[in-house]
Amino acid sequence: MTYNKERHKQLVIRSQDLKNQGKNLFLENPEEDSELSKYNIAVEEQVFWTHREDFFLLMKNFIDNIINFDEFETAFSLLYRKTSEEVDMFIIDLKQIEKFQPSTRSYRFASVIGSIYRQFEEVEDEYCTEQEVKDYVKEAYLKFQNFEE
Repeated sequence: MTYNKERHKQLVIRSQDLKNQGKNLFLENPEEDSELSKYNIAVEEQVFWTHREDFFLLMKNFIDNIINFDEFETAFSLLYRKTSEEVDMFIIDLKQIEKFQPSTRSYRFASVIGSIYRQFEEVEDEYCTEQEVKDYVKEAYLKFQNFEE
């Protein structure tokens, strides 16, 4: 997807206008909703990428046994939720969108971080072990070390 700032702003305004009328962009125009979703994903990737050092530090401390699984889960979950809230505010803020420029380096970072976050529930439900989460975190950590800015 080629990023078009003006189109992104138009879609945000249209979506907000419809919401104020009690309508939904998806129901009114699924194609525009899909396009806006792609822009929102680009924003999400970039916002998560700006917090990468915090995520990397937690991941490294967990991998190196500086913190245990419970400490990692708590700290990682707090950072994940804080960053998600930032994304939620960003995607409707036209001033932020005006300054926004996506980076190709951020590609898929948020989705991998989201996968780690979802694995905590998998451990609770006993679908995977704490060691399997640690192995996944290590794999993700090593992969993204190649993409640091």
